Amino acid sequence: MAIHMTTVVGSHLTVFEHMLQHYKDMGIDSLLINVQLDQYESPLYCEIKAITRRFRAEIVNVFVGKWLQSVNPYLYWHTLSQAPDDWFILADSDELQTYPGEIHSLISALHSEGYDFLEGFVIDRVAKDGSFPPVRDDVSLWEQFPLAGLITLPIIQGNAMKVAAAKGKVRLSWGQHYSHTGRGCPRDRYYIPVHHFKWTEGLIDRMKARIDFYRSVSDGLWIESEKVLCHCANHGGRINVADPSFMLRESGVTCPHETELKAVVLANESRMPRPC
Repeated sequence: MAIHMTTVVGSHLTVFEHMLQHYKDMGIDSLLINVQLDQYESPLYCEIKAITRRFRAEIVNVFVGKWLQSVNPYLYWHTLSQAPDDWFILADSDELQTYPGEIHSLISALHSEGYDFLEGFVIDRVAKDGSFPPVRDDVSLWEQFPLAGLITLPIIQGNAMKVAAAKGKVRLSWGQHYSHTGRGCPRDRYYIPVHHFKWTEGLIDRMKARIDFYRSVSDGLWIESEKVLCHCANHGGRINVADPSFMLRESGVTCPHETELKAVVLANESRMPRPC
């Protein structure tokens, strides 16, 4: 049984190299990259290819076309289905998961006990002043974005739940929020923190582009991005780090109030949109 990390990357590569380094350092057996491009001969492909080569990651699929909600689930399914009995760490390109111990020992134990997937929850990471700074290559993401808390849930009532890892045979909902099949590890045993480094330079422009695109295809997801923009507009173009509902506290790799954040996420499960 091997353990792979798989992701989908496209549009921007803000924290992609940090992300690959994180999972490489964990000792994952392989890094499998799915690429989404808006058009053929996109210069982004050459950039992604150069980065993956440096980290000995493998590009396993390339999708050319506009990003819709159906794209990521399809690419993840296609990758996972190639090895139904292996395990896959499922991480968006701005997500760094942390595990309570050595990854192979933990997953091997779950595998031997008959579990098929492992759940987790999103912890948003933001700069100390709530701004959206450029990402530096020479400083860890943990230092650049030291505040940890819940941004997505209070602002947009988004889904903060994730399937962090799963066997290849498991079928997932879009966004990897839930599993449709398989036996999950109990949440009170392991519930994996998924540190979310979305709040970086260019966020405002990315949100505006998402609004324009989703409106053009009559997808209500534009409303989520609009809520983020409204919050930032009301607070000087940044996240209001003083808002107590965000529960932001200084954190390194280990989040000091992880248990409190987990409790809030689980308590709000019924309010979160449940994807199909």
